[in-house]
Amino acid sequence: MADEIKNESAVTEDTEAVDTAADTPDTDSEKDAALESFLSRDQQEQKPSKQPMKKSRKTLFIIIGAVVLIAALVVLLIVLRNQPATGNNEIHEAAEMTLDVNADGVHEASVGLDENGNLKNDGAATLLQYATADIKQVDVENDHGSFTVISDTPEGEATVYTIKGYEDYDLQSGVADEIATHSANVEVLRVIKVGADLADYGLDHPRATVKAQFKDDTTAVIRVGNEAVGESGAYMSFGSSDTVYLVSSENVESFMYSINSLISLTITETNEDSENAQFSKLTISGAHFDTPITLEPNKDEAISSSYLVTSPVDTIANAIEASDIAGNVRGLYAESVVCVNPSADQLASYGLSEPYATVEATYPDTSITLHASAPDDSGIVHIYHPDKKIIYTIQLAAVCWAKTSLDQLMPENPLPANLKSVGNIRFSDGDSDYSIDVKTVIEEVTGDDGSDQQTYESTATYNGKDLKNESFNTFFQNLNAIKNQGKAEESGKDLLMTVTLTYTTDRSPDTLKVYSGASNDILELNGTVIGTASKSYIDNLIQGAHNLIKGETVESL
Repeated sequence: MADEIKNESAVTEDTEAVDTAADTPDTDSEKDAALESFLSRDQQEQKPSKQPMKKSRKTLFIIIGAVVLIAALVVLLIVLRNQPATGNNEIHEAAEMTLDVNADGVHEASVGLDENGNLKNDGAATLLQYATADIKQVDVENDHGSFTVISDTPEGEATVYTIKGYEDYDLQSGVADEIATHSANVEVLRVIKVGADLADYGLDHPRATVKAQFKDDTTAVIRVGNEAVGESGAYMSFGSSDTVYLVSSENVESFMYSINSLISLTITETNEDSENAQFSKLTISGAHFDTPITLEPNKDEAISSSYLVTSPVDTIANAIEASDIAGNVRGLYAESVVCVNPSADQLASYGLSEPYATVEATYPDTSITLHASAPDDSGIVHIYHPDKKIIYTIQLAAVCWAKTSLDQLMPENPLPANLKSVGNIRFSDGDSDYSIDVKTVIEEVTGDDGSDQQTYESTATYNGKDLKNESFNTFFQNLNAIKNQGKAEESGKDLLMTVTLTYTTDRSPDTLKVYSGASNDILELNGTVIGTASKSYIDNLIQGAHNLIKGETVESL
């Protein structure tokens, strides 16, 4: 304390000395010298003693802070490790389970409890484990009704499943297997509660009750309650116990199936045999059609068309539309089955008592009849197979015969003739009339691969005079390429052109007449208006006919 007082006195004396000196010097140099002396003395007394102290303290603080931080992290990790897991990350030890069969032959399960009656562990457990081949039958009752799956495993063969009362119906592949698998093997994710009020879990009125009967004369009873709120799974009870378990929803999904969910979605089988794949006759009728439409395959090589419309008119069929129809009868696969063995009222409710469309197709190996309802707003159609007595749903695009029309079946090219089969072309534009004879020479040649092939060379004459081969070929190609622009909205007026093709085969001649129309010219093939064609195209085609006869160049259109 005495030292502190002495130091303060010294500082005071020095300060007073400075102040006095500042008041008394006679010159500026003396003032500067006094100030310099004061500053020099102040730096020597204060700075050297304080700077090392600051550096050492800073280092010390850093070290202490790092140690405290590390200690805090260690404590936090220890605390977190010792805390019980919660929510979805909660860890459950496997439950202790005692399995038995009661006097009635029903499988039961008891969960291990401690001396206080509490669960020892509530984790995963196996309640039942059988091979599916050990099943005799599975009775399923749910909100859709009830059904019984019968299991039969012949010695050394795969298990075959049928539905009692529906033995004649094919089943979806794998669906009955799901029911059998989840009936024979019961795995739970967690034990929810022992001695539970089953109503709290929807098990007083279960969504599904399953009774699996095994070949050892035991039975497993499984009841499925509500979906577990906030958890991935459903509540389940087993046997006669009031213990509630949590099971994977996927493992009980098949217990919710209806009869319709089990029936095969195959409406008509695909026939891989090419000899039986093609129909000999196909007729489309129904409320959507004014009169039935009949398609038949084209067997005459004189024209390059796969199908013909033979009723209510006789004409070449649109290649794309006819091919789509032909491909929409065999090999149909439904989106769902909605009714098996429907009553008259059920047929009416699905719009099938008076079908919107009906297709009847005759094949070498079978005949197929299908009825279709009108499509709904989303394009879904109900299809009834009267032989199978099943109503299905399917997209309208998959059964285009239900929405086709005679206009859509009109040919896109009215004269798709093969030149090698043409014997004469009769052309008239009202002022001129040309009869062009065609002769085709066929030669047999051997191809590069050694196979027998044919080559064709056609020539044309008019009044005994040879026509230019290049010009004739171009003219014939232009006839082939007449494009049907669509339905005629008016009747024809003045006749502009007539072309008649006579063939060397048994096919009757084809006559195309072209009439003047308002926007497009109107096409009439063999007496039936089939559509329209571009005016400019017809004008150029007529001019090309005149150029051909005059020996001039015919432009390709």
